[in-house]
Amino acid sequence: MSEGRTWQRRIWARLYTTGRKFTWGHWAVVLAILASLVLLALETEPGLPENAARWITRADGLIPILFACEFALRVWAAGASRQYAGVAGRMRYLRRWVVVFDLLAFLPELIVIILFPELWATARWVRLFRLFRLLKLFSMFPAFREIGLAVRDAGRRLVATVAMAGILLFCAAALLYVIEADVQPEAFGSIPRALWWAVATLTTVGYGDVYPMTAAGKTVAGFVAILGVGLVALPAGILASAFAERLGKRKR
Repeated sequence: MSEGRTWQRRIWARLYTTGRKFTWGHWAVVLAILASLVLLALETEPGLPENAARWITRADGLIPILFACEFALRVWAAGASRQYAGVAGRMRYLRRWVVVFDLLAFLPELIVIILFPELWATARWVRLFRLFRLLKLFSMFPAFREIGLAVRDAGRRLVATVAMAGILLFCAAALLYVIEADVQPEAFGSIPRALWWAVATLTTVGYGDVYPMTAAGKTVAGFVAILGVGLVALPAGILASAFAERLGKRKR
């Protein structure tokens, strides 16, 4: 076996994982992802000292370069797997959704750094692409994959729950529009306006910025709030059941 092939296998073993075995390379990637997200949060703080802000900006510029190097190494090392060997195999690897999200997680930032360096400090929207790195974490840890499979198994039931929620939202907004439109035209003067109240009530958030004032409106609002408690609990129960079923299958 050639030395290049040996290095391919070593790098592939350290950078690619199905979640069964973690190496120092995998943990380094996880820590880099978490560090990039911490920096993303810190740089939004306007009260940072000037020196700290400057160092954070420099680190921000370094992180996309590190991820680009990791990505290039991983694509090269993918040849160690028979499934991804050769040009056709590399293209097959690059078409995987996780790999596409990996590319989106650093490429926009890298383009701005190389082609538009003067915009780097002010182009805040580019940093939002880092959120794609969270999807990389989902692919690395088996627990996240199990949750994803549970969501897929419960897909039809969840869609039915979302449809039910949409119907309840519209009905609640329509009812409060009819009852409260004359009393509070700014808040309930149309069904779209009343939808904000319906969302806040059915999700049990209850901001309190909009609320019915008539007796009939309060009565309807009470029923909607009770329905909201069940509506919020329903998807949680469906997901818990699907997750338990999947864990049961694994144990068998």
